[in-house]
Amino acid sequence: MPKGTDLDHKDVLFIAANTRSLAVNRGALIRALQERGLSVGALVPDQEFLQEVHALGVTTWHYHLERHSMGVRGEVARFLELRRMIRKIAPRAVFAYSVKPIILGIPAARLAGVGETYCLATGLGYLYGRHDRRTRCIRALVSFCYALSGSLSQAFFFQNPDDCNELQQNFLFRRFTRSVVVNGSGVDPEEYPFSEPAAVPLRFLFMGRFLEEKGIREFVDAARRLAPENPGVEFVALGEVDDSTVNAIGAAEVAAWREEGIVTLPGRVRDVRGHLQAASVMVLPSYYREGIPRSLLEAMSTGRPLITCDSPGCRETVLEGVNGWLVPPGDAAALAGRMQTFIQDPVLVGRMGKAGRELAKARFSTELVNQQMLKEMPIAHIERPLEGMA
Repeated sequence: MPKGTDLDHKDVLFIAANTRSLAVNRGALIRALQERGLSVGALVPDQEFLQEVHALGVTTWHYHLERHSMGVRGEVARFLELRRMIRKIAPRAVFAYSVKPIILGIPAARLAGVGETYCLATGLGYLYGRHDRRTRCIRALVSFCYALSGSLSQAFFFQNPDDCNELQQNFLFRRFTRSVVVNGSGVDPEEYPFSEPAAVPLRFLFMGRFLEEKGIREFVDAARRLAPENPGVEFVALGEVDDSTVNAIGAAEVAAWREEGIVTLPGRVRDVRGHLQAASVMVLPSYYREGIPRSLLEAMSTGRPLITCDSPGCRETVLEGVNGWLVPPGDAAALAGRMQTFIQDPVLVGRMGKAGRELAKARFSTELVNQQMLKEMPIAHIERPLEGMA
């Protein structure tokens, strides 16, 4: 489906944080809305996965997003741009996710005359994981803006209970927002089918952005500890440098890892399923304040045991000792110890992998997650989609 024009009107308009997340993480929800006869459009800030979004039958419009900008003049300009675009598209409902789309897009939508709005926090991110004075001030402002957008919306969806509890410490949010906790974005067990994990060679896989809080340094450190005594074990890290992101790992450091040669660094890939099939154990020592990491759900569905942090969003994916292990945030020694457990007893890989597959189907399938979200969305229950606003 092509890019939209001012004459296109949609029943549901998504305001996306990035085009990849719209295709990969919101795709199942979009299809569920379309199955109810609703037309879907999206405001997107980039074009990387635009073909995949159009293949979903979603009409797109481009808007400008500065993820880390705090300039008042620039944010006001982007707010006015969003209001103007939403008014012309005239959707019946707006669904916004991630920080800027929520705090700018929801008030803009209501001022543009949209009757239904929904928010989705896909994790609270580094702002809620750091405690220096500047971050605390910004966090207080963001929490107030979340409360404002939540009060204007039919529902504010969270992907883990810790994030919900965090924002409900704000009285305005607790008093005026309907909070709903769901199990992440979900995963389609058919799209990520089970396969027997290989124990020889034993391969540990990291998948995520190369940010400090994602735990990539801890993964590399653990690999350094284990590699000398375990020459047949492999360590792979999928991801890339993103200099535009706060607390990103620098290109020089990643280049040094590549030169060192202990960890294989294929870079970023569009389809991770081949790497999951080749992996034995998924390792994500993240303390980023995730929603629920999509990579962990994909690994569970594929039948890979997990090692992740005892931190919000990550801990929800692990039944300790059943489908994986939790380690303290920032503790490379503890991480290496749990990885060593699989090296010493490879039988655990298959047993825990099967348990993870069953957990993914029982608790984290996209069908279950979408049913819960659609239940909270009145527009998903009308018998026929109504005309867009005049």
